[in-house]
Amino acid sequence: MSDGATKAPAKIRFQVVPMDALPSGRACRVDEMDGLIVASIGAKHGTPALCDELTLLHEALMAQGRWEQTPCSNTDRIDQPAEGLEMASIAWEQVSADVLPSNALAAPVEREGALVWLLNEQHASKQLCAEISDYGRRIGGDGLWRQHWPDA
Repeated sequence: MSDGATKAPAKIRFQVVPMDALPSGRACRVDEMDGLIVASIGAKHGTPALCDELTLLHEALMAQGRWEQTPCSNTDRIDQPAEGLEMASIAWEQVSADVLPSNALAAPVEREGALVWLLNEQHASKQLCAEISDYGRRIGGDGLWRQHWPDA
């Protein structure tokens, strides 16, 4: 039963952090709590401009209701191994700047069951893309976040 209140969309924020703020050998760390995911990206693996653009683009996806966080009572659930449910795929891929719209550092490509982020290779390392794609197997694949694809 609903009390009529509308829950605000969850937020996804990206930030650059010093390399020593991450576990040794890692490009990023993703922390989740109810209503928020924060992706901390090592300074050698991503740029502040990319983080700003990704935060803005994710705000639009959330505002459109395209993705929503499932209830998050366990703050370390994102760090558990993927269960392989394959509900949806989320991945990051490096591309050359000329593949993206003029002056864009990132662009989402989405269809039902999949979201691929194309990232300017000068602003995101291969290791970062691989690590975030691993998180995506857990986040989207196991339904921690659910896609709401518009009906045709």
